[in-house]
Amino acid sequence: MSDELQSALQRCAARIARAETILLATHEQPDGDAIGSTLGLAQALRERGKCVLVHLPEEMPPRYRFLIGAERVVRSVAADARFDLAIACDCGTADRLGEALSGFEQCAASLNLDHHAYGEPFGDENAVDPQAAATGVVVFQLLRAMDHALTPGVAEALWVALVSDTGGFRYPCTNAECMEIASALVAAGAMPGKVSEQLFEREPHGRIRLLASALSTLTRSPSGAVAWISIDGSACAREGLPEDTPDGFIGFPRSIDGVQVALSFRDLGTGHIRVSMRSRGAIDVGALALAWGGGGHRNASGFTAESSLEALVARLVPQLERLAAAVPAEPAPGHHALM
Repeated sequence: MSDELQSALQRCAARIARAETILLATHEQPDGDAIGSTLGLAQALRERGKCVLVHLPEEMPPRYRFLIGAERVVRSVAADARFDLAIACDCGTADRLGEALSGFEQCAASLNLDHHAYGEPFGDENAVDPQAAATGVVVFQLLRAMDHALTPGVAEALWVALVSDTGGFRYPCTNAECMEIASALVAAGAMPGKVSEQLFEREPHGRIRLLASALSTLTRSPSGAVAWISIDGSACAREGLPEDTPDGFIGFPRSIDGVQVALSFRDLGTGHIRVSMRSRGAIDVGALALAWGGGGHRNASGFTAESSLEALVARLVPQLERLAAAVPAEPAPGHHALM
């Protein structure tokens, strides 16, 4: 950890120590890191006697409802509500807070805990670590700076954050720090088997039907380096499924041998397409997403575009083909590059 980050964490800890009422929020369409890091921090702050409100504009996705504090999350904040401190978790930019931004701006002070390399820090204090595998790592380091002992509920929430943003410890962001923290979380009471069952082994039938439909659209570019699927944006509503149901589908085109960049296109039914991108190695889809008005990480990012699917594919796929062609191919499994 850099001296700069350590100093920022100490300043955040001091702000928290002085606050009595705290608002926590995360980004719209939250993923496991956003929810795990937010709920883990919320529980730790409650254990320290703080009055904490967690704001999530959308309904809590069912797969995360087993986490401690999930039942206490609110979907709106009273216009006249006031807090000593607001904390944003996993938000690269302030506008990603969505409806929570207005409440955030009314607080006396704010903290920004994040790990997005392409973010724009917006808090009075910013603890941002682009080298961290997940924002859950930043929260773990903050709790350490606060000398807060991990309890099983906090450890479990932070385990969800780690597992989610590392793809179950499969993605390149999985590093030594991440694994050391994972060990500490298990020692504190996180149960990997239980969490995996909750996250990955209780799929509603409708989600599998939606996956089958998405995979039927699987397409590869002429070089084979780019693969994509498209998702009917109205399917979730028709099936009575949560809006986050297609999360994770992009892993299937990404898993194809030879594919360097995977995409999922989701038609929002408003003339807009939501695009998710996943890449391997040195292919920087984060910078490309930024150019399209979105953001994220080097190997995982997204954006929303006003376009038809056909026009968007025609523009985006050639860009990604050129990116893939400019990056040396990784050695095949079982082979080693010459030194």
